[in-house]
Amino acid sequence: MHRTYSSEIQYTQALLECLRSSPLLVDDLPEAACFDRGKFFPRCEVAADLAELNFSQKLGHLYEDALAYLIEQSSDLELLDQSVQIFSEKRITLGELDYVMRDLCSGGFIHLELAVKFYLVYYKNGEAFYPGPDPRDNWLNKLKRMREHQLRLINSNDAKSHLLDRYGIGEIDTQHLIVGKLFDHYRAEQKPCPSAMQNDCQRGTWKYLSEWQRDSDAREVKVIPKCLWPAKLAVVLDGIESIGRQDFINEVQARCTMIWDEESQAAQFIAADSWGEDL
Repeated sequence: MHRTYSSEIQYTQALLECLRSSPLLVDDLPEAACFDRGKFFPRCEVAADLAELNFSQKLGHLYEDALAYLIEQSSDLELLDQSVQIFSEKRITLGELDYVMRDLCSGGFIHLELAVKFYLVYYKNGEAFYPGPDPRDNWLNKLKRMREHQLRLINSNDAKSHLLDRYGIGEIDTQHLIVGKLFDHYRAEQKPCPSAMQNDCQRGTWKYLSEWQRDSDAREVKVIPKCLWPAKLAVVLDGIESIGRQDFINEVQARCTMIWDEESQAAQFIAADSWGEDL
């Protein structure tokens, strides 16, 4: 969709506010505590027009850059490096550390992992599953990967050696920041909370395309740009263009699409009728 300079500034502000204040998907884990976002606030009025974010990149990379900007603006933090590759002695890639920073208040060091994720609650034979808009992704697999690999990578000898040699870091604390939303089917009577997610995480609803076509006679639809999927949408709605009904239907048939649902005044995913068949 076409964006003006002013709308990009508005989008950037919404994106930064999401990282600073939106309810998180996950709180403390045994492997890593949740990052204290209060460290962003000593410079509360962050200039969104100076962030210079690249909105054409993938969602994860966009939010990584936005978080790096917030870290750099904080008077409590010093960003030492971002996207730090860890290799074995044989130069095999073992993984990546999202951020390495110094806590200027305590003098300690923090390894921070960021994740921006979305999951739909889907029932099969009475059991709840939590696939993403791309059903090859699912929450339980993501959680397992984080707990067994991403949040433990810092404990490997290769990571310890790299941090000591490159930054002089002997001890470092791993923390996480997991942002996103969970979507229940619009007719769901139950709203389960999957393992490790917070009960007060952001939630929306989802429908199959045929359900949306049956329920809505809208000629135009506000499709939420992917860069705004995690954000609080009410403040940016005026800057989001609508598309025609048939164009929207075509888009949903290709991929899960997030819209602004006027009835619920909240975000809603619309999925192709074939979505979830392979789960």
